Amino acid sequence: MTNSVFIQRVTLRHFKSIAACEVELRPLSIIVGPNGSGKSNFVESLEFVRDALRESLDSAVRKRGGINEVRRRSGGHPTNMGIRLDFTLGNTTGFYAFELHALSQAGYEVKREQCSIIASASVHEFNVEAGVVTHASTPTAPAASKERLYLVNASGLKEFRPLYEALSSMGFYNLHAKAMRDLQDPDDGRPLRLRRAGGGRGAGAGWISFFLDRDAHGAQGRAQMLGALISLGGIELTAIFDNGKWKLLLNSSNQ
Repeated sequence: MTNSVFIQRVTLRHFKSIAACEVELRPLSIIVGPNGSGKSNFVESLEFVRDALRESLDSAVRKRGGINEVRRRSGGHPTNMGIRLDFTLGNTTGFYAFELHALSQAGYEVKREQCSIIASASVHEFNVEAGVVTHASTPTAPAASKERLYLVNASGLKEFRPLYEALSSMGFYNLHAKAMRDLQDPDDGRPLRLRRAGGGRGAGAGWISFFLDRDAHGAQGRAQMLGALISLGGIELTAIFDNGKWKLLLNSSNQ
């Protein structure tokens, strides 16, 4: 895969502690707020999309404690949880969105799922309502199910495969500021790049958990550290600072 997804806007509704938010991402966007305001849950919403596509929706929900832990708690009628991602991918733009409906006894179903990919001379899209494909731009659209995300099924079509690969390959990285100053292993002979937790490489976007030393807590230290990362060609960053910990969304075209 030669292109990585650049998520331009994240829209959340009733995801964990977040009632509603719409965040436009720039080459460097810093999200700040008090403890418990939802910064980490904003990050986790992207992890949730990645897991639901790469593993399964059921796995993504279960590993977070069930649908009642994923959707925002409410005192009245159960709320639906929704995520929408607006993106630019290669020479295309578009959005991908889905909504989960909570059922009795901790059950759930995909109430609605939509995707639109706009190229210079064509538009590829689908709309699924409660497990039924109500609109598709391709005549050979696969069947849908209320128990899984339709983009997984549609990934067998060349029109939707790049988006599926980009979103399902989002990776999460861990860097430690002090360790960065130490001598590094030569790796495999290629220039040292940011590596996934666990040492693997991969395409797509990724999150960095960035722990700062005591001597780097000052504004100048943070600026120098971020500046060193931003200077790497082809990297776009979104930063969240929480309790001395930077979390950065990495969108890199370098493979």
